[in-house]
Amino acid sequence: MRYFILFILVAFGFSVLSSQTYNYYFGNLHSHTAFSDGNKDSASTGVSTPAGAYPYAQLSQNFNFLGISEHNHYSNSKNPGFRKQNYANGLNQANAANQDGSFLALFGMEWGVSSTYNGHLVIYGFNQLIGWETSVPGVTGNNYDIYNSKTDYDGIFRKVKNNPNAFCYLAHPGFSDYATNGTSASALAYSPYNAAYDSAIVGTPLRSGLAFSTFTDYSDYPLGDYFAYYKKLLSVGYHLGIGYDHDNHYTTFGRSTAGRLVVLMPSLTRANLTTAMQQMHFYGSDDWNAKIDFNTNGNIMGSVLTGSTNPIFNVVHNDMDGEQADSIKIWKGINNYTGTLPTVVYTSVNNNTATYSDVSAMQANVEYYYFAEIKQHDGQWIVTSPIWYTNTSSVGLAENKKDFEFNFFPNPVNETLNISMSVCDDYKISLIDISGRKVSETSFYDQYITVDVKDLMPGIYTLEIKGDNTTKFKKIVVE
Repeated sequence: MRYFILFILVAFGFSVLSSQTYNYYFGNLHSHTAFSDGNKDSASTGVSTPAGAYPYAQLSQNFNFLGISEHNHYSNSKNPGFRKQNYANGLNQANAANQDGSFLALFGMEWGVSSTYNGHLVIYGFNQLIGWETSVPGVTGNNYDIYNSKTDYDGIFRKVKNNPNAFCYLAHPGFSDYATNGTSASALAYSPYNAAYDSAIVGTPLRSGLAFSTFTDYSDYPLGDYFAYYKKLLSVGYHLGIGYDHDNHYTTFGRSTAGRLVVLMPSLTRANLTTAMQQMHFYGSDDWNAKIDFNTNGNIMGSVLTGSTNPIFNVVHNDMDGEQADSIKIWKGINNYTGTLPTVVYTSVNNNTATYSDVSAMQANVEYYYFAEIKQHDGQWIVTSPIWYTNTSSVGLAENKKDFEFNFFPNPVNETLNISMSVCDDYKISLIDISGRKVSETSFYDQYITVDVKDLMPGIYTLEIKGDNTTKFKKIVVE
């Protein structure tokens, strides 16, 4: 994946680099129509092409985008049965259905085969089909525009890496998949870290499927998961996030399960979605409208950071249906390229917020990564993409114990703003309007406080919090 290192040039810590506001969008990027081996019920539903799939998906609940990733090859009729000319047709139908700001329609390919040592890749961003077949029924000439052998994963990863508009997502991965010489030892999970592959791969699913579900009541959840594979690739050194796949083969787009790939981006546009996927601003969720904020000092999941003090992480679980978090865990790992798996370093129980201060002795100039895992009271599961952090000086928090971090929700807010501090201490909280006028001020000694904003005029305000020797600011929107 194309990750962006944010260099934090602050003498005693790291700071927010952007006041960018992110919104949450829910969808799926792995599905099929009758262009390949999907829409198996087209005789009864009348839906057989992307042109029919997108409007169907747009009417699904809590569903903002659909990506159709047809198999890139034919093999034999409907197994998977894809022909080159339908790649251009799919792109055109996606363009016709796309509505930036309302509903995103994307078209790509599921590249590869699922035989031993191979594996499928969901790829977006190419306007030509990548394949290997030289002769299939119904196609004049090659059944591809760009050649790549079906066992050449080095070649396909490098093609994605070299296309700045593309990204690659691992589909239902196995530990022996994506081998470069036909052995388990050369599989992605067991090979040494490869920076070129890292620049191509953006993520892997928490769950996938059920691929052949015919349910349309949002209740057919897959029983398995790919959490162990996610941790394994992180331990190898890869920078990748975790999402959620449906892999629809029937006309169930967005409706077989309530699980969602959740993408954080400023607004609902194709360009923003591509950037967000490339920067790993996404997570996988069994819940169809749970909004998870996992950040360190305002830098959200997917960020790759450096700083001179140990980091502090904040998690907020905000479910639109009022469901509560049974537990919030924070995992930590180290990128030492030895395959050391991450471990749980913090657990919060029966709380929708969590703050974790890493007070360990961090190795200087060594990259660590952290991600959050949330279980709701109803058993639904959510896992975030990581935040990577390199401490350039290996200075512990003990030397800066008067520093603090804070988190708040909701944003936008219309009645009560909930604020949680990383350290219980004396603070002064102020709200400042766009003219610079202080419209509210509160002093308190605690770790949690609520601020009444229902009498404020709608608009953008600056939230200022002063500690003993530090003042910090964040933007909020009052509706």
